[in-house]
Amino acid sequence: MKFKFQKLRIAVFFGLFLVCGSFTLLAQTTVRGTVLSAADNMPLPGASVVEKGTTNGASTDFDGNFTLNVSNPSGTLIVSYVGFKTKELSAKNAEMTIALENDNLLNEVVVVGYGTQNKSDIVNAVATTNLAQATLTPTSDVNEMLRGRIAGLQVDVGSGTLRPGGTSDIIFRGQGSIEGNVSAIYVVDGIIRDGGIEDIDSDDIESIEFLKDASAQAIYGSRGANGVVLITTKRGEAGKVTVSYHGYVTTKSIERNFDVYSGQEFAQLRREAVRSTIDGDAYPLDSDIFSEIELENIANNEFVDWEDELMTNGFVNNQAISISGGTELTKVFASINYFKEEGMIPTSSYTRKTLRLNVDQKISDKFSVNFDLNLLNDDTDRAANVNVITTSPLGSAYDEDGNLTQYPSGEESSAINPIWNLNEQENHEKGNDYVINVTPRWQITKDLNYQLKTNLTRRTSERGQYQSSLSSAGDDVDGIATIENQLTESYLIENILTYDKAFNENNKLNVTFVQSAQENGYSSTLTEGQGFVNETLSYDGISNAIGSITVDREKDKQTLASFMTRARYNLNNKYLFTATARADGASVNSEDNKWSFNPAASFAWKIHNESFLEDVSAIQELKLRASYGSLVNDLGIAYTSLFTADGENYIFDSESTSGYSPSTILPNTDLKFERITTANIGLDFSVLNRILEGNVNWYDARTTDLLLKRGVPSTTGYSYTYFNAGELQNTGIELSLTANIINTKDFKWSVSTNWSNNKNKILELYDDGDGNPIENDDTYGYYVGQAVDVIYQYDFDGIWQEGEDFENAPQANSESTLTQDLEAGDIKIKDTNEDGIITEDDRVFTDSNPDWFGSLSTTIVYKGFDLFVDFYAVEGATKVNPFLSDYNNGGTLSGKLNGVKVDYYTPENPSTEFPRPNYDSTPLYLNALAVRDASYLRLRTLSLGYTLDQGITDKLNIGQIRFYATATNVFTKTDYIGYSPEVNIRDTYSSADTGYPDSSSFTFGVKVKF
Repeated sequence: MKFKFQKLRIAVFFGLFLVCGSFTLLAQTTVRGTVLSAADNMPLPGASVVEKGTTNGASTDFDGNFTLNVSNPSGTLIVSYVGFKTKELSAKNAEMTIALENDNLLNEVVVVGYGTQNKSDIVNAVATTNLAQATLTPTSDVNEMLRGRIAGLQVDVGSGTLRPGGTSDIIFRGQGSIEGNVSAIYVVDGIIRDGGIEDIDSDDIESIEFLKDASAQAIYGSRGANGVVLITTKRGEAGKVTVSYHGYVTTKSIERNFDVYSGQEFAQLRREAVRSTIDGDAYPLDSDIFSEIELENIANNEFVDWEDELMTNGFVNNQAISISGGTELTKVFASINYFKEEGMIPTSSYTRKTLRLNVDQKISDKFSVNFDLNLLNDDTDRAANVNVITTSPLGSAYDEDGNLTQYPSGEESSAINPIWNLNEQENHEKGNDYVINVTPRWQITKDLNYQLKTNLTRRTSERGQYQSSLSSAGDDVDGIATIENQLTESYLIENILTYDKAFNENNKLNVTFVQSAQENGYSSTLTEGQGFVNETLSYDGISNAIGSITVDREKDKQTLASFMTRARYNLNNKYLFTATARADGASVNSEDNKWSFNPAASFAWKIHNESFLEDVSAIQELKLRASYGSLVNDLGIAYTSLFTADGENYIFDSESTSGYSPSTILPNTDLKFERITTANIGLDFSVLNRILEGNVNWYDARTTDLLLKRGVPSTTGYSYTYFNAGELQNTGIELSLTANIINTKDFKWSVSTNWSNNKNKILELYDDGDGNPIENDDTYGYYVGQAVDVIYQYDFDGIWQEGEDFENAPQANSESTLTQDLEAGDIKIKDTNEDGIITEDDRVFTDSNPDWFGSLSTTIVYKGFDLFVDFYAVEGATKVNPFLSDYNNGGTLSGKLNGVKVDYYTPENPSTEFPRPNYDSTPLYLNALAVRDASYLRLRTLSLGYTLDQGITDKLNIGQIRFYATATNVFTKTDYIGYSPEVNIRDTYSSADTGYPDSSSFTFGVKVKF
């Protein structure tokens, strides 16, 4: 009986199992399908098909086919593939064919100036950047964010660039001029900017494009000969109002790769320097070379670390809020941005506040108008003249009562305490500017459009400086106050007529006509007063100066007029043609040379659309481009073709009288533009189902009628003049690659790189008047066959050692340019031409430009996490390091100033790298030793972010929340000694802002969209 009951129980169990199983089978639906490219019906292998809301998914096979059992027949499938738009569709169809639309860069709309184009139709060398990656760099300088993002683009960090509020310059494809303009121009929302883009906040930027070849640049003529940066700001969109917030804080710390001499080491350096001046190599008595305070500190081993005393961590606080929305008739984008940076050097800071309002108003089906307003207020404190490297560590920063000492060594003739100088100087600047654009549009017919672009840009600034009677600069005149007021104004009007006609699928024509007029004005007033009885008012008390008062007024105006036409023709979606011509008139040139003509043409062949490639599934794009154009470039200095005079006061009949004297520049009434002619060949490609995309460009740019300087006899009353002569060449290769290695629902991995090299060479200069070519100009550093800014220096060959043949060395030859009684520890120079003497003919050329530069970055996304790693490298660059050669930077090993710690020569330590210290004189040929490799590899960005799951943000009624942490300049590998391999630190005794230490930084930020 028991057995029968057990049999019954088993039968019931199996019955229930079968019923449940059948329900399970009924609940599941098998879906089969094929995923194709909508453009060419080619299968897409590896496409992802996922049941929405689950982890249930499948991938397509080689033929684009998939099979998926879905748990909910009324559910939704999400189909995605790299380079295509993601598609959602119902799972109720058991058999389906899914066509995905392209969503890759080929269909991206790109701003090209005076209009837009699909990226697939671009004929010229036009590049874009990934703004999401660029904005990870915490800086107020948009240029600095672009370093390493675009092939062929270099960011020139010059004087003061790295300080809070500092700006840099962009150089495309090498230096195309010697004395003329070399900087790219900025076109913001279609308006050519006169000057930089300090008022643009990175959170307001929608896209950045770069026009690199002459055919692309020709639409801006003489203004665009050195490259064009097109910046488009964000605009409102019809629909729901969205509010976005982006805030981050950053800490900065100093980055360096050297040590300075410690107290005991510096004391020994001074002993060695004095010892070398004493007969018999005897050490001097410490009491003869050190002050009482220094002797006491040496005895007690108490020294000052000036970097530790002066430097602090920098801090950045950035807050940005924007709102976007509107209707089909009115769209609005508005933003408020706040940026505040406290520098690593006390008293250095920068505060910027910007307000942007972009309004698009549709008046009727044919009329609309865009209105843009951008306001900026900034406030800059520049650090006083500080150099923590050269101040002696032997003194005392504070006295026994904790008060600052003015003279750390206790002797009034010695260097002033740098902290004292910091407290006794002010350097403050305030600026305000506004930019107003009004752009009405009239759609005359379906194919004909008219735009009127109008712009007013106005910037005012006031810079006040005060150096008190206790500072090193103002002590002998009882204080110096300086106030400089500047005004910059620009007016622009452009009439733009565009005809855009598609005659049929195989014939498309776009023609643009532009008439442009612009006026740029600049004025400044510089007032300086000396001698103050009461210093409490700082530079605000300049009217109370009892010493000399000087006023310098400067004013100039430049006007430009232009006419441009551009025609673009698309034949069969295979052959693309563009021709551009622009005539520019500029007031800066002489009367007979004010107008220039700037023609260019380009051609592109979409090889992938040819019939012989239609069955090659591995190639999605293969486009060959060729362009040629000739643009002019100006000097950028007004009135150089006119006779001008400078105000001079003089004594006449025992009375002071005002008068004028000729300026230092001899005018050239025949001065004209130089001309840059560029050929460019490029190849754009996308292969392996768009897993690998990129482009390569080769270019050759020749600058003729170079703008050069030439000295004139002093008897003329002038110093030099500008003239046209010679030829300069820039040639190079650029490569950009992106590999989308993995692209699944939860995991994505891509790698990008760009690589550039540029060779710069002067091909020709001028003749001597008798037809004999001049190939070397030592006065201004022009050398045929060499690069601009080439280093022309003796060739360092080590350090002379005991036992070497001093007497017969070329350096000791009486016929050498510098006669020298050689001793062990002196610098050895190569006799490069082997003529037995050392003359200027033994100097060698060293190209300071890098052999190549580029970046390598990777992005990894796993569910809500994203990781971005970016390396930047410069190879083959060379600089003259002032830390190793300049007295004011402690490079002369005199023992008077501290400096970078090096292995110098002594009889007991016969170094082969650095000479013997000398208290009285600088080692001969020290500049040859300072020529150093400035190559470097930098981990520039390491960023980790997390975006909250959409399910969480939906519950919070928030569109998106993203947190991120970014480390910048994580490490730099270089042999170049300094705070940065790109820019040298300030000159010790310079009152100018000639440098700022580089830094490593750590940022934490959050982005929220409501």
